[in-house]
Formats: sequence, structure tokens, C-alpha cells
Amino acid sequence: MKKQILILLAGFITITASAQVKTATVNSNELVMSMPETKALQAKIQEKSAELSKQLETMYKQYETKMAELKGINPQKMTAIEEAKVAELQDLQKRIEKFEQSAQKEVQQMEQTLSVPILEKAKKMIEVVATERGYSHVFDVSAGGMIVFPKGDDITDASKTKMGIPLTPAANANTAIPAIGGKK
Repeated sequence: MKKQILILLAGFITITASAQVKTATVNSNELVMSMPETKALQAKIQEKSAELSKQLETMYKQYETKMAELKGINPQKMTAIEEAKVAELQDLQKRIEKFEQSAQKEVQQMEQTLSVPILEKAKKMIEVVATERGYSHVFDVSAGGMIVFPKGDDITDASKTKMGIPLTPAANANTAIPAIGGKK
């Protein structure tokens, strides 16, 4: 009798627990890429990259000019002025390398900083839609962790609709912006 009660109790707990779990999926990458804020972010990143590229191009031209001035100099018979020009050229080369590294880092930091509010907005909207529809768990299929999932419970489109985003297929789901909660 005790065994039967325990079995019934275990079965009841299992049924109750499984009845409370309602799952859905979302493609957060598709959602984020369809947001107008993402398009604005990409425009800002392109603008900053173009600005830095222009500065780098100016430095390259200076380097080429200085290099042309040194063309034809015999390294064994350099004057003090020529040695100074070689030192200037080497210094400019180091500054170019340092600028390239810092420019790349600046663009990456800008992208990371500006994408935080976008990712937070998307996450909040996913949470709102999940709560409204009674989902206790939402799995992000863009992170690649889910292989099989029911299409009927995908809340990507519902999240887009809630945000006022037109329902069109994402142009390019593979971008530099990380999945919600992910890192670059």
C-alpha cells in the first residue's frame, strides 16, 4: 500500500511538473537584426570606420612621401639629416601600426557599448511576449543549442510584431552582433 501511494505521488508530481513547463523558441539574432536600432548602430559603426580609415589613409600617404624622399640613399653613406629621416620614417611606421590597432579596438568597443541597449530591449520584449503567452522557458535557436524544436512555439514573429517591426525574413542572420546573453 505504501509503495502504491509513493508511486501515485511520484506520478502526480511528474504530471504536475510537466504541466507547468511550457516552452517556446526565439531567434534572437533575427529579432535583433530586424530592429531599426540595429540598422542605426550599423550606420554609426560604418561612419566611424570610414572616419578612421580616412585618417589612416593620410598617414599612409605621409609614409609613402617620406619613403620616396629616402629612395636612392646609400645606407653605408648616410648623412645626419638622412639618418634623421630614416628615424622619422620608422617612427611613422610604428605610429601607423599603433593607430591601426587602436582604431580597430575603438570600433569594437563602440559596437559593444551601443549594442547593449538594443540587446536589452529585445530580451525585454521576448520576456513580455513569453509572459503574455504563458511560456515558462524560451530557448534561443540562434545560439545553435537546439537541433529539434516545434515551429508552432516560435515567438520571434510575435516579438517583432510587439515591437512594431514588419514581418519580413531577415536579410542576413549572421552578423557581428551577439545573441542575447552571448559574448562576441
